[in-house]
Amino acid sequence: MFYPLIFSVAFQFLEEFVQWLRNLTISEFVFIFWPMLIVDFVRSVGKSLFLLSIALYYKIRPTRFRNDFFPKASLIIPAHNEEKIIVNAIESALETDYPQKEIIVVDDGSKDKTFQLAYPYFQKGLIKLLHRDVASGSKATSLNFGLIFATGEIIVVVDADTLLERNALREIVKPLSDPDISAVSGNVRVLKGENGSNNLLVKLQAYEYLISLELGRRFNSIMKTLLIISGAFGAFWKESVYSIGEYDKDTITEDFDMSFKMRKLGKKLYFEDKAISWTFAPESWKNWRRQRIRWTKGQAETLWKHRNVMFKKGFDVRFFMAFFDMLFMDIILLFMRFGWFNYMLFTYQTRFIYILIFSFMIYMVFEFITIFTAGVLSPRKKDLKKIYLVPVVVLFYRPYYALIRLKAYFDWMLKKKSQW
Repeated sequence: MFYPLIFSVAFQFLEEFVQWLRNLTISEFVFIFWPMLIVDFVRSVGKSLFLLSIALYYKIRPTRFRNDFFPKASLIIPAHNEEKIIVNAIESALETDYPQKEIIVVDDGSKDKTFQLAYPYFQKGLIKLLHRDVASGSKATSLNFGLIFATGEIIVVVDADTLLERNALREIVKPLSDPDISAVSGNVRVLKGENGSNNLLVKLQAYEYLISLELGRRFNSIMKTLLIISGAFGAFWKESVYSIGEYDKDTITEDFDMSFKMRKLGKKLYFEDKAISWTFAPESWKNWRRQRIRWTKGQAETLWKHRNVMFKKGFDVRFFMAFFDMLFMDIILLFMRFGWFNYMLFTYQTRFIYILIFSFMIYMVFEFITIFTAGVLSPRKKDLKKIYLVPVVVLFYRPYYALIRLKAYFDWMLKKKSQW
């Protein structure tokens, strides 16, 4: 008796939903679903088609950089309480296939065994090991300390929880053979959780990184609107770093701030998809929220710090467009969507459930197109297997992340502090 009742209710609901769709006028459709029509269709389907076309073009006429370009590279690994991973990070850096390199580990006041575990490599002359008795409280200070002892022409920043593929250093340095390129962002992927787990949260972050790097950074690099060189794995000309005054400590996303300063001086940034590194992601929702709040607040800090881009003449047009795009897409549109959600909830009430269901149906299609494109473009074709996560991403992960970002922006406005 119970199951027939459920099927009867479900069937009746489906009939009412279909009837609502049939009665929906074009003007109502546009009014209700404008965020998807104006923004998300272009950002997902349009971007995917564009990138697939460009990839086909590059197959015919590939971008070529010098294969004999090996300036000395200084790998700086800032570390604060990284005893779980520091040995693997050092071994990974040592194993990279690059003829001229030095590895600088900066132990920033660790209270665990980070220094002791790195010390044997220093004794063998394999690395430079720097130590601060008291933690600086910022990754920027740690990186600046490492820069003092760097003798390479190229500075490569690698997080302590990031492992490099054997050819990663060659690949990330190669684009710098182009005299117009000043910095290169590597392709950062999620290996597993910080404690070795591969739970649903870790898989969702691996999915997210794939989309963000293979579509987002790739697109911005092609359009010359790239604003971020990854702090987990990025390469710079040393002279470019010094020309803009090293790393500032007034934001918690020093990588974003550094990239912004370079763009202000007209430097060209590039994304190299073949320079692959693997990072360890938060595996608990608590740590994930803390990380994402820190990232989001850091973004707000950096955009606010460099707000003169909007008002001062002389900056590159593409840089201005990239700044406005990030401001609108990541912040303004987030608040607009929140307002749209509440307006629809109170305006349509009984029909709001229909709007939600149809919205999810549209976003599912967009998401399938997006992840398929990212998998096709990825150097690792097995990334296509992540497509099964689409329903979880659409129904839960993205909406929840939007709420976390909202909280972070409010935290920033209320001046709540975060540290490295």
